[in-house]
Amino acid sequence: MRARHRTAISALFLLVLAIAAPAQELSLSVAAGSFRASETTYREIYGAGTPFAADIWLKLKGPLGLAAGFGRLSDKGTALPLGEGDVEYLVKFVRTSIPVTIFYQFDIKAIDFRVGAGLGFHSYKENWETVSLSYKGHKISPRFYTAVAFAVLPRLSLFGSVTYDTIPTGAGSLAASDVNLGGLQLLGGISFRIF
Repeated sequence: MRARHRTAISALFLLVLAIAAPAQELSLSVAAGSFRASETTYREIYGAGTPFAADIWLKLKGPLGLAAGFGRLSDKGTALPLGEGDVEYLVKFVRTSIPVTIFYQFDIKAIDFRVGAGLGFHSYKENWETVSLSYKGHKISPRFYTAVAFAVLPRLSLFGSVTYDTIPTGAGSLAASDVNLGGLQLLGGISFRIF
């Protein structure tokens, strides 16, 4: 069995185990923000991106909890291939992420502060729009984050998070030997407590 399949099965097992465990809180957050890629080549082509994310936070009895979600990053940019003068190519990049993480929550009055880590299941695709070139792939990689929810109403909170993903693709080019699609993501939005 391939390592990627073993990891996916382990993450699914943890999620099912969390759903079966007695939950203290369940909330849903929706947020958008800014993405700064760790790869210089990515930043030169696309600049700062605008990611969107939705996450379900399941806090168990005590300070531990599990989270799972869906994230999407879509960017357009211009590539200047080496050795082709001033020729520019329009490119589009889309990354879809499904994170499964464990977090530790500190409760400070109306503020929930979470620190967590886990795995991100990423699917990505880059299309060169004026020529028939396309690159795509899948990657499972580590994810680290901090998140804060500040209650403004009994069930509604303002939400913010800082996330770091490292997504080495193993693919290279003349500009970079191992392209990494990860980076730092800053999100802000709202969180709704279901129970």
